[in-house]
Amino acid sequence: MARKTTVITISDDGRDKGKKFRINEPPCYQIDNMVTRAVFGLGRAGVTIPAEIIQLGAAPTAYFIGTQFNKLPWRLGLQLADELMACVQRVETKLDRSLVEEDIEELTTRLKLKGEVLKLIFGFFAIAASQTSGVAAVSDPPQKP
Repeated sequence: MARKTTVITISDDGRDKGKKFRINEPPCYQIDNMVTRAVFGLGRAGVTIPAEIIQLGAAPTAYFIGTQFNKLPWRLGLQLADELMACVQRVETKLDRSLVEEDIEELTTRLKLKGEVLKLIFGFFAIAASQTSGVAAVSDPPQKP
C-alpha cells in the first residue's frame, strides 16, 4: 500500500497565501526512529510517562508525549523539526519539488506544515482516542474555573 499524502493550500493572509504544499508520509522505519529518539530525549530530560496513561493505550500515551516536546534537548528538537519539514514539498504547476528556503516566508506557515505532517503521521491516534474509554480525561486540556 502506498504511503499517505495530502496537499495543503495556505489560506492565511500573508506572503504564503495561495501556496500549495504536498505532505508525504515518511517510511515506517523513519517514524519509529523519530518517536524512539523523542522518547529517549524526554527520558533524559527527566520526563516520566505516568503508568496510568500507558495503561490507557497508544493514543493517550502519544498525546502525553506530544505535550512534553518542549522539554526535549534543543538540538534533538531541531533535528526532529527538520525531519518533519523534509516530508514537505512545494507544489508547482508542472511538478512537485523539494523545499528551498525561499518557499516559505511566514513562520506561521512552517508551524502549520509541521502540524500537518504530524496529523498525517499520527492522525490515527485521534481516532483511537475518541474510541477508547477514559481517554477524554487524559487528552482533554484542563478547564479553567
